[in-house]
Amino acid sequence: MKFSFIGKARRIGNKGGADNRNYTLIRSGTTDIQWDLYLSLLSAWLQGTLQEQDGEQLVSLRSRVRDNDPEFVAKLAIHLREVMDLRGPSFWLSAELAVHYSNHERTGQLLLRLVRQPAEIPEWLDYYTRAGRPRIQRPGRALRKAFDMLFNRLEEYPFGRYNKDLQARLKEAIRLLRPKAADPAHKALFGKILRDQMPVRSTWEEEWQAYHRHQYKSPEQRQVVLRDKWKEGISSFRIGYTALLNNLQPMLCAGVSGKVLKLAAEYLGNALAVGKSGQSPLRLLETYRALRKMEQGGAGMLSEALEQAAVHSAWNRTDLEKNQRWVIAMDVSNSMKHPINGFNGIQRYDIAPLLAMTLKSRGEQVLTGIIGNGWKPVDLPLRPILGGTDQFRLREGEAGYGINAHLILQDLLRKKQVADKVIIFTDCRLWDNRPFNQPAGTDLATAWRQYRQIAPQAKLYLFDLAGYGVAPLELKEEDIFLVAGWHERIFDILQAVENGKEILEKLNS
Repeated sequence: MKFSFIGKARRIGNKGGADNRNYTLIRSGTTDIQWDLYLSLLSAWLQGTLQEQDGEQLVSLRSRVRDNDPEFVAKLAIHLREVMDLRGPSFWLSAELAVHYSNHERTGQLLLRLVRQPAEIPEWLDYYTRAGRPRIQRPGRALRKAFDMLFNRLEEYPFGRYNKDLQARLKEAIRLLRPKAADPAHKALFGKILRDQMPVRSTWEEEWQAYHRHQYKSPEQRQVVLRDKWKEGISSFRIGYTALLNNLQPMLCAGVSGKVLKLAAEYLGNALAVGKSGQSPLRLLETYRALRKMEQGGAGMLSEALEQAAVHSAWNRTDLEKNQRWVIAMDVSNSMKHPINGFNGIQRYDIAPLLAMTLKSRGEQVLTGIIGNGWKPVDLPLRPILGGTDQFRLREGEAGYGINAHLILQDLLRKKQVADKVIIFTDCRLWDNRPFNQPAGTDLATAWRQYRQIAPQAKLYLFDLAGYGVAPLELKEEDIFLVAGWHERIFDILQAVENGKEILEKLNS
């Protein structure tokens, strides 16, 4: 996409003292300000700051947008949306551009390329409104023209399936933007939405919840009604994958037949259904553990289906490079048994073994071990993935409670084992910290420099899963990644940063 904006992008300094990076990257075919924007945007998204309305980090990020040529910013927004499927960052970038260039024809074309369906209009407008502070701006002519085209893609049936909040936000967007209808049918549709005359269409889950809350004459009648509703939902596939995953326990309690239970299990383990739903293996592990506590018949069959689903889960479909040699070191101290936000019964302790077994299930070469006072290599099973992660909980404290991470690299050096990626999971910051009461030369930085002599292409990833008060992603050198906290798409982001040179060069070519 070619932008021909009047005037050149401003070259202004970063605000808020944000230029305190301690790495140097020399990248041919790209510029420092492009790399700064790329890395800062991905890091901010990991931290969730793009959803905030204020903040020093957003001020600094906006200055980086203004530092860059608008054409590059537009290309980056397209890459984030179409290649990386990062809708939020792509919307944020395009909204920041649109505030300054809403009358430019190319801005409207960019909006049409990024916003794929009418349901995404309210989200984009949220970013646009925040980008326009301190004054809320009405979109310019080019943007309004693009919105007209987007709203004319709206149809009555899909609108009726949206939840109430999204319907209300679309109604408000129509009221604000007053889109020009392409035909009488859409004119009538916009009018019905504004007058709240659209028919209400419920989802299967909403219908089931209504049946569940209903007062019945007897427990037997309630059981029959709920069982029949489950049979209808599963047999007709009206129930979505996530809704089924969320309600396995009440389905079993409803006493569905063996035939219905088998259909549900086949759906749960189906590779296409799992991939389309984008389920995380952590979410599958959470459901697996809840099922293992149940005594109802059928729980075992559903647990086996979840094991099949884990093989096809989001981590196996991520951008993580294949045909790699991995070393995954796991801290199994008691402090790792801390819950992860957004999950019930999932802890930091679970991430490393679950990742290791997921990688092994897709045929990767994975060397695993426990790090503590010493380094203890352990062989994790290929199957089962979820059950194996559960069993790994029994190994707490097996190597002691220190974190002598340099021992991992010294062991690899001694055995002359060359790895592509070395990942260490713990809940503290490891880099450049010498172990307590240890002589000089036993720090991780020294051991890594020595290991790179036999493995020059290797990369080191240090996960501090506690991640208190530090940036979510930091590069010490081109081969050393410091990750703080946890995000479901962290591996996609790490891969994007690793390939940043090629990506930016391609955008500039």
